[in-house]
Amino acid sequence: MAEKKTTSDSGAVTYAPKKQVSRERKNVEAALGQIAGVRGVGEGQDDIGDPTWVAYVTDKLVAEKLPKKVSGRRVVAQVTGEIDILPK
Repeated sequence: MAEKKTTSDSGAVTYAPKKQVSRERKNVEAALGQIAGVRGVGEGQDDIGDPTWVAYVTDKLVAEKLPKKVSGRRVVAQVTGEIDILPK
């Protein structure tokens, strides 16, 4: 039987943003970060291409506590579980 070789797309990655985070996003991160269980905030798009805030949350119960909109954008929950930052 031939051995399959696979590659992994997971693991530690380097983050080097090419643009500064906007003041609006910083404000949204601060607001959503006050909700217990929110582990991060990003920007994304919904199914029809409208801009959204993506809230990375520990579980579905946290997702249910999120506001529907912040700063005119929908808030979409992404259940990730716990997220740990890797030490330097």
